[in-house]
Amino acid sequence: MSFQQVGNAKMPFNVNQPIVYKVHLTNTMTCPMRYEVEMEVGPDYTDYTASKKYTEDISLTAHSSQDVKFDVNFRSPEMSRGSFSKWASDENETSTWEKGWYRAVITPLVGDPVTMEGYDGQPALIKMITVYKNAEVSPKMGTNETLYNYRIDVFSSAGDMVTLQTAPEVIGPWKDCGSLNYTNIGAWQTLRWDNVSLDFDFIKAHYRFVGRKQTEAFEGPFWPVDYEYKNSSVDPVDGFSGTPFTYALDFKGSKNLDVGLNIWDIDQNLFKLVEKKRYRNATRWQTMEWTGVMPSETIGSEGTSSYYFSFYYPESESPLGTSREDEKRVYLGPEIVLIKYENAAVTPDRGSTVARYTYSVDVNTALPVCDIELQTSEPSSSIWRSQGIATYNGEPRISWRNVFFDDDVAGNVSYRFIRVASPPTIYQGPNLVKESITGIVTPARGIMQVFPENNNLNRYTYTIQIENVEDVAEDKEELWVELLVKAPNSVWKTIGERKQYDPSNGNVSWVVKPFTDVEFLGDAKYKFLINGVDTEVFQGPEIVAMYKNLDYEDVSPGRYNYVAWVNGSVNLTADLIHSSDNDNWNNLEDWKRYTSGSSWKRLVWDNKPGYRFYEVDIRFEEEAGAEA
Repeated sequence: MSFQQVGNAKMPFNVNQPIVYKVHLTNTMTCPMRYEVEMEVGPDYTDYTASKKYTEDISLTAHSSQDVKFDVNFRSPEMSRGSFSKWASDENETSTWEKGWYRAVITPLVGDPVTMEGYDGQPALIKMITVYKNAEVSPKMGTNETLYNYRIDVFSSAGDMVTLQTAPEVIGPWKDCGSLNYTNIGAWQTLRWDNVSLDFDFIKAHYRFVGRKQTEAFEGPFWPVDYEYKNSSVDPVDGFSGTPFTYALDFKGSKNLDVGLNIWDIDQNLFKLVEKKRYRNATRWQTMEWTGVMPSETIGSEGTSSYYFSFYYPESESPLGTSREDEKRVYLGPEIVLIKYENAAVTPDRGSTVARYTYSVDVNTALPVCDIELQTSEPSSSIWRSQGIATYNGEPRISWRNVFFDDDVAGNVSYRFIRVASPPTIYQGPNLVKESITGIVTPARGIMQVFPENNNLNRYTYTIQIENVEDVAEDKEELWVELLVKAPNSVWKTIGERKQYDPSNGNVSWVVKPFTDVEFLGDAKYKFLINGVDTEVFQGPEIVAMYKNLDYEDVSPGRYNYVAWVNGSVNLTADLIHSSDNDNWNNLEDWKRYTSGSSWKRLVWDNKPGYRFYEVDIRFEEEAGAEA
């Protein structure tokens, strides 16, 4: 099997032209022989659904040879499918296609068929294309005594010779100004013609490039004309998609010219010429205006647009100059926004971290519904924290309530509103005033009953003190405080009732038995929750002794043994106490000693009368009274 293509001595072949597939047949017999050759060809050995079949009958005399030829066109509908079709139709795809395959079956009149197959990607294919872009002449204005530089970018799938031609008018006559070779096959190459002179008179000259393909005729250079401009503007400075804007420019020229407005289209991400307007007051200043211009018409678009002006001879398509080239920049504006925020506020505007705050803002948007996130950054912090999302659904003002701050800080809080990629404006508030919160527990060192009991023994008093709260409570917000305690290796739990803190009445206290369901020796912890905000954690009390399983045993009528289990981290003495009202207590003065670190120890008070209420009085050794 061999391949040929007219005009190409070797592969890769042009996909747009037929390729001849040749099957060489030889009749080795001593008599004539008739053959049927069936061939199937496809462009992609990964997709056998794209293929075309060919059949040819041939007769050979004895001991003769002949080539059987098939003209294969890969652009035929049967083969222009799938990945191959995408490659063949994509002008930006310049790679070589090497996935071709074939299968030929040669069937003699007498004898067995012979099969020839190839799946090695041959013949290699390319697209014969030529593309021009970025045609340019500089300077854009001059006379027939000026030397000009021309350039163009060329891309082709084959080598080429490109000729520059110039003319005084679009209809000619065209003059050759030199040829350059395109050699960077399959890649872009810039061709430049420098110091070209024009030996004809012109107002608006033209130029073009001619190679395998001829470009359109481009305008330029232009006979010189003087102009100046000032006071470019756009109004308003921002708006939504679909908002009409007005652009303006003060212009003066030595001749009547056209002035074009070019804007950055937010939706298409490109500059586009909006409209040319005729300047008619030669040598005098004239204010040019473009009204009803929309840099974006698609709801949901946002970003910064920009603009510049271009200047033309009347009825010309190519500018003789632009403000962008003159000033090496474009004018910024307007800003296309999704949302406008107005009248942002926080109440109260001064407070502490124990207060709750309400943020609100007026929303102006073309969107029917949108979610907006409030973010805050506390004083001296660079971290933005989400405070939740509010939904705008047509009502102009939205709010975030019960916003609080965890850290004990002072200074201005920063806040902003976030909707997707909208550039946020940063606002300030509230001003946090640092207050002092102190926790006190008494006794700081004590004893614990490891069972529920409502008597007045072994209770602890927890107190919260808040300083400067009068200075920060400008909105007279009520402060509600909860007490939470934590045993070692345990979780926080709420003890006692929720209480209101009134600065005029001073401190708030809880008298409680904090631990009746756990056993431990050592330091506990406690904290307060003020309007749902945690304070710092305080240490205490230190539990140095505990007792449990308080019980009695019958000894004889009216006589009993009283039993308690005691554990402690210091030396202790314990006495049985009794009461008739569970309020006033008397000691037996029958003290039992407990040595530190003895773990749980059973203490017994023998042969005692019956008591209505009884408990254990445990004292640290230095506090003990009479001992047994």
